[in-house]
Amino acid sequence: MPLVGDLTTELKTWLTPEKLRSFNESWRSQGGGYPDNVIDDFVGVLSRSDLHYENMLGYLETQYMRGSLASQEYDHLYAWLVQMVYFILYYRHIKNVDYIRRNLKYYDGLSTFADDNKPLWIFSLNHDLIIECLATTVDDLPLSSGFTSEVVRLPRRNQSRTITGHLRAEVLPGSDLEQSAMSFFQYGTRGINLLKLHGALDIFTFRDGKDLLKVLPVENSVDGVLDALRATNEELNCFPENSVMATNEIAYADEIGEIQFLRRSLLAGAYKFNPRSSQVLPRPLLKHFQSYVNYLQSLVCIGYGFGDSHINQVMREWLEFSADRRLVIVKPDATSVPEEFLHVAPQVELQPSTATAYLDSFAGIVRPKREANEKRLASWMRRCGDTAKSEIQMFLYDHMRRQVDSLAERLKMLPVRNGDLDTDALGVPVDELIEDVRKRGLALYDAEIEAFLASRDI
Repeated sequence: MPLVGDLTTELKTWLTPEKLRSFNESWRSQGGGYPDNVIDDFVGVLSRSDLHYENMLGYLETQYMRGSLASQEYDHLYAWLVQMVYFILYYRHIKNVDYIRRNLKYYDGLSTFADDNKPLWIFSLNHDLIIECLATTVDDLPLSSGFTSEVVRLPRRNQSRTITGHLRAEVLPGSDLEQSAMSFFQYGTRGINLLKLHGALDIFTFRDGKDLLKVLPVENSVDGVLDALRATNEELNCFPENSVMATNEIAYADEIGEIQFLRRSLLAGAYKFNPRSSQVLPRPLLKHFQSYVNYLQSLVCIGYGFGDSHINQVMREWLEFSADRRLVIVKPDATSVPEEFLHVAPQVELQPSTATAYLDSFAGIVRPKREANEKRLASWMRRCGDTAKSEIQMFLYDHMRRQVDSLAERLKMLPVRNGDLDTDALGVPVDELIEDVRKRGLALYDAEIEAFLASRDI
């Protein structure tokens, strides 16, 4: 999944000022749209290179809370932009199923954490479904998001509105959330207790926003998790005759054809859990984090940038309560204790490491050389962005060209019979030659990637 910088680049590449103005003209032709002064104001923010997407969302929230004549327009534009962020992340999931499945192995070490911590608590600030996918790949590792045993069925429909099946979803009533009655695994149970503090792609509010709903996988597999996500967004909201357009919501027809709404839960911007702002996600979730973190003596922060003051405050107070508690910060650039935690610095351990390296070290996993090198390469590409992508594309092109040239040289030596290459002269079947070329190519690839990494001091 993209980091904040990656997601911002992707959003700005797609949503240029020209495209936003074009969208607004189209919306106006349909009876909607925004005043020119609102669009001009946001274009100025969108054009700034020093703001990431959460800063831009925070600006829209601020303009809304100032209560100007255009405050509602700013609020609607905020909801639309959050929806765009949702879809960037959504398509990253459903268009990369094979990639996700293939790379979950780099988090195998999490299983050892689950062996040593029963249950294993994961407090996530991400919106993605990677932990849900990972749980399906490990035997006997159930996952609970704290929802109750109530399960509802959402009708899947085709374009002619015929019901083709159902999606199952678990429910967390708002009354339970208010009364601290989330249904997590109890002490001593092997499994993952997952609390998504900033919402998720598969979590929605429904029943007039009073309850939470989390879509369940269609089967216990990576494909089952992601197919349920795809179906939620593509097979519930089918209204070809009288289309219902709802910003940041999914409008669907229930079993008897009445329109219902699932409101997306992503929490982004500058005012998360701030009492001055409104938000889709219920505020008691933060109180649950404050409560459940007190069960722990050790908290490992993987990849967290300490940019959310409401999260930092909970962790500070947690550390301040007891000198026996320990905070471990895992980041490649973890070289100093965050300023807000300097007064409890002896309780903070810095691990300048990638997530995979840290989890592997904890679990005692030794990776094959090729896996380790490819992971190092992927981490470097993620840090360096487009420049790194261009370099690795050139590297792979040169590697493939050398393989093709090597095979061509061998084929050139074959005699010609009746105008065709006499492959019998190879002395081996063609499929064996292809396998030999493949093995030589892999050996060459390993040597070249080692040289590539060394040349860039990666």
